Order: sequence, then structure tokens, then C-alpha cells
Amino acid sequence: MKKIGSWISIVSVAVVLAACGQENVNNSENDTTGEETVETLDVTLDTPETADAGEALTFTATVTQGDEKVNDAEEVMFEVWEEGAKDDSEMIEASNDGEGVYSIKKTFESGGTYFVQSHVTARNLHTMPKNEIAITAEDKATGEEDSGQEHAHAHESDVSIHLMKPDEIKTNEDINLMVHLQKGDAALTGAAVRFEISKEGEEKAEWVDTKEMKDGEYEGTTSFGEDGDYSVTIHVENDEGLHEHTEKKVIVTE
Repeated sequence: MKKIGSWISIVSVAVVLAACGQENVNNSENDTTGEETVETLDVTLDTPETADAGEALTFTATVTQGDEKVNDAEEVMFEVWEEGAKDDSEMIEASNDGEGVYSIKKTFESGGTYFVQSHVTARNLHTMPKNEIAITAEDKATGEEDSGQEHAHAHESDVSIHLMKPDEIKTNEDINLMVHLQKGDAALTGAAVRFEISKEGEEKAEWVDTKEMKDGEYEGTTSFGEDGDYSVTIHVENDEGLHEHTEKKVIVTE
């Protein structure tokens, strides 16, 4: 009888262990199937295709994530520049109009081809769609309209570069410089990105390597030993022969 009782105990323990094992398997399966997929950040940039010089224009960026309208974007900036003059672009902070809509107002004083690009950072994601606008101005000497479209156009890259930095930079403090890269409508991955940093009026430069933290997002750490005005040139290369660069200004204070 004692042997029978022992066998019953062993069988009972085996059944319990098997049940626990099955429960762990089920939990593992649930964990795998329960992984959340991050919804992409979608931005619809609304600008006119043509307009007249001197006309007050409104540009909007509608930000959504899945079916949700994003009202809590960390940053929405509109970058505006004339074709061939990307390094002299103007950055304008957008107002939050609610319902996922962010906007600015802009007036162009002269005719030509212009680009408007919205830089949207929200929920640890970044996207920057770009539109082109033809601005028509009347030539006062001839009375004819000039849109600038017949002029020779400089090459306009399809690579977008957006530098993010602290609002205030102090001397001798480590800071992170982050750049977002996009080619066409997709993040530019696998690139070699370096910052060339030099103080205004000086020839020597410091080179800072970056690491790709996630798709299209590159980050490097540096510090500034002196206060003053600096230029940060962002160099972007890849194995496909790409070589783009753009220059940004930063101010360092004590």
C-alpha cells in the first residue's frame, strides 16, 4: 500500500509540473503575439503649388498616428528656402491649431521656385515631407509676370537633413547633437555621418563621429571649450556614392 501511495504522489507532481510547463509556454506565446507594433507617424503637408508674390499664405501640416490625430507633437518647424539656397533657409515654428493641425503664415516677396519642408518630431518619431511652390511676381519694368521657372535651376537634393540641438549650449558641457536624415519619403539608414565643428574666424575644426541610434537618426557627443559663434557642418556619405552636407550655426555661451 505504501508503494501505491508513493506512485500516486509522483504522478501528481508530474501532472502539476506538466501543467506549469504548459502555462509557461502559453504565456510565452502570449508575450510574443502581444508585442505592440509602433504605428508610423504620418504628416500631410498642405501648401499651394503656385501663388503670387506678396500674397499671405498659410501652410499646414496634419499629423496623425494610425487613426489618432496627434496634438502633442514635441516640435513642428517649417523650413522655407529658395531653390539653390538651402543653406540660407528660414526655420519657422508652427502654431498648434488642434485636431492634429500645425500651421504657419508666410509671404514671399519675390518670384521664383521655393521649397517648404515640415520637420515634425512626436512620440519618438520624426518625419519631414517637402513640397515645392512656384511664386509669380510681376516685373515692373515690363509688366510681365515672372515665376522664376525659366531660370537655370540649381541641383536640389532629395536628401533632407535636420539638426536637433539643445536650446542653450554652455561652455565645457557635454551635449548631444542629433541629426535626422530622410531620402525621399523614407529614413536614410546605414549612412556615415560626421559633424565638422569650427569657431567663426578660425580655420581649425573638430570632427565628431556619430552613431545611428535608430533608422535615420544619428547622434554624436561633443563640448565647446569657448563661448562664441560656431558653424556645424553635417557630412553625410554612404556606400552608394552619396555625399551631402549642410551647415548650421550655433551659439555657445558661458
